[in-house]
Order: sequence, then C-alpha cells, then structure tokens
Amino acid sequence: MKKGLILMMLVSVFYGSLAQTQSSCVIPPLLAQEYKRDIAQLAALRLFQLQSPDTILVRIPQAHIDTIAEGLAAIFNATSLPERDSVFNLYCVHNLNPFDGFGGYDGFLVKVDTTYSWTNAWQNLVTITGDPQMDTLLSKYNLSINQFYNWTIGNYAVLSVDSSWNIYALMDSLEMVPGVLMVEQNSYVGVAGKITYTTSGNTRFYDFYFEYADCFDGCDAYRNWKFKVNSDCSVEYLGIDNWCYWDQFGTPGQCPFPLPLNCNTFTPVKEIDDKKASVLISPNPTSGKFQIEMSGFDLSSPTSLEIYNMQGELISKSSISNLKSNLDLGMVSKGIYLVKIYNRQLFHTGKVVVQ
Repeated sequence: MKKGLILMMLVSVFYGSLAQTQSSCVIPPLLAQEYKRDIAQLAALRLFQLQSPDTILVRIPQAHIDTIAEGLAAIFNATSLPERDSVFNLYCVHNLNPFDGFGGYDGFLVKVDTTYSWTNAWQNLVTITGDPQMDTLLSKYNLSINQFYNWTIGNYAVLSVDSSWNIYALMDSLEMVPGVLMVEQNSYVGVAGKITYTTSGNTRFYDFYFEYADCFDGCDAYRNWKFKVNSDCSVEYLGIDNWCYWDQFGTPGQCPFPLPLNCNTFTPVKEIDDKKASVLISPNPTSGKFQIEMSGFDLSSPTSLEIYNMQGELISKSSISNLKSNLDLGMVSKGIYLVKIYNRQLFHTGKVVVQ
C-alpha cells in the first residue's frame, strides 16, 4: 500500500452523445494481430466468470474468441468516434494489468524437482526433455525454455508461452507432469493498462483503462473510456471515468492526465505517405544496437526521438540532429518497443523488437 494514502477520490465525468454509431463487427487483420493477446485473455477470463466447463480447455473455444474480437472490432470500426482514436492510437490501451490474474505476464515460472532426470535438459536450456508427457505439452502448445535458475527457494525454469492459450488450464496440465512442483505466471511488475468485458443479454460492454502515476505497486490514477456494442454491431460511447487517490489530508491527489503516447498503431498508411516522411529501423529484430535512418524530416525544427515499452513507460528520450542515428537498447529486457520521432511538422511511430 502507498504510504500516506487513506482515501480515494472517484470522479465520474460523462459527456457526448449516447446516440448509436453504425459500425461493423468485421475483424480487421491488423486488429486481430495487435490485440491477439488481449482478446485471448478476455475470452479466458470470461470462461471463468461464467463458470463454464470449458475452463479446463487449454485451447479457448473459437466462439468465445470471436465474440470478444467482434465487439472489439465494432469499436475499432466506429471511426467517427474520437474516443475510439484515443483508445487505439493516442493512448494505446492494452490489457496489461496483472492483478486480475489475466494481465501482464512473461511466460511461466516452473518449479521442478531436479532428481527427475528429464529436468537435466532444462538445466542445459534444451526444451525437449525426453519425457513423453512433458514433451507432448511442450510441442502441442509451443512452449520453450528461456532460463533456468538454481535459487535457494528451489529450482525454476522460465518457459515462454504463446498468448493464445487459456494459461490457467495450461498451468494445470504442466503441474500434472511428475517432477513439476509448481507453475505460476512470471508476472510483470508495475505495468499499466486494462480492458474489461461484460455483457447484458446480447449487448457487450468494454471499458478501456489508461493507468498512470506511480504504477510500481498499483497505479495512482486512471482514465476509463466506456463503450457499449449493440447486437447489430452499432456502438454507443458511454463517457469516461477519471480516478485519482486522495492524500492523507483529504485534498485531491496530484494526477494530471499525461500527454498521448501517439503509438498510431492503426494510422492509415496514406496518412504517413501524405506527410512524405519515412523511417527505416535496422536491424529489426535486434540484440539491442540498431540504426534509425530518416527521410522527409526537416531537422531545422527541433526533432525528438522517444522510445517506450509496451506498458507506455518512457525508456529513453533524445534530440536528433542527423538523419542517421545509432541507438543501443542492450540493457533493456527482450520485447517490443515503440519508437516515436516528431517535430513541429511531422511525426512517425514504429516498432523495434529486442531479442
């Protein structure tokens, strides 16, 4: 718990028309790609909320995936709603909060009994173990060994996990292998961002939380955009909630809303072309060192380069004075990072993969 914080302030602000905006539930391929993990997490969580017998399945039934994805697509396709742009392009909201059990994680931590001979493979960072039961799971669900640790509290393997699965059912399956003592999520700490999904009859409700301000042990503030998706795929924007802690004296906490991240994941290609600006990142993927080569930027205006992780945290910021710049992210963890370059006239966002 944060020291000196004993009260909460909940400020609800609703505005805008509640009129239906016509849309479509057709799922754009880029949306399916960029929100694959979010959709799978929401679908798995929904199974548990419904106490469905399908919670024992590692492979989430496609009907549940489709229901979540189609409603999300309806919001995405409602391009006349400016709040849609806030969620997908400006504040880049993803379901990353680990505290609901279905949020941010980086694979599994698997505690093993090293007296079992099959664990020798993992200790040498070899995925396939020779144990038929374990190897069937590893192959079927595309798991691989990343690290192995001999800690004082036990021996742990770190497995990478495809985000498409019902991770709780998969953890239960792994724990049934003799020699496995415990499996848990290798959760992120201090991540921010959450999407929730509920229904009422055939109506779907999505809340997108952009969380910020001291998120190491639970964010101090958030803004929540609320959407309603009707059975005909029309969308209603229901407004926002703004929330911030109060301090111990009962006065409002200081939680100014941050500037947009501007990831522009879904900005149409023609918008970038119209600006006549391009950026080449190479090599990509990279082990950490890479070069950014720009064209179409007028560097007579102050130009900034910012790099964010997928939780929206600023990793580095610098000024650019040359069309070619060398960067080194060798000290950061493996993953996808957003590269933002902008000045008064132009902006560009891209991604770099550190592996």
